Amino acid sequence: MAEDALVAERSGLVSSLLAVIDRRDWGELAGLVTEDVVYHRPGCPPIEGVDAFVAFYRRRCIVASGRHAVERWVEGGGQVCCWGRFDGVSHSGVPLSEIFADWFEVRDGRVSRRRSFFYRPAI
Repeated sequence: MAEDALVAERSGLVSSLLAVIDRRDWGELAGLVTEDVVYHRPGCPPIEGVDAFVAFYRRRCIVASGRHAVERWVEGGGQVCCWGRFDGVSHSGVPLSEIFADWFEVRDGRVSRRRSFFYRPAI
């Protein structure tokens, strides 16, 4: 496969993953990640394995609805980085608006690692 096609495939996979999360389609989400997926989020211990990954979104994630709007993609060497804004609403009705950056590792056509970064004012 040509390099340009691989870049499009990896970025498309990550775009699909974010869209599936936004749609809250947990059955489809499991098929986009490897069995041994690891997800790192600020302030949380690593989320390890497909079952824990899907369970995080089903039960622990505070988001009731929302949408990722990616502003930029960078891809190379089996890795994809993107950044943008997430806007939504929490389960308690609180509006959510967050600038984010995500790093993904892709293996065998599925996401095997994800690391999220959020931008907030710091002291």
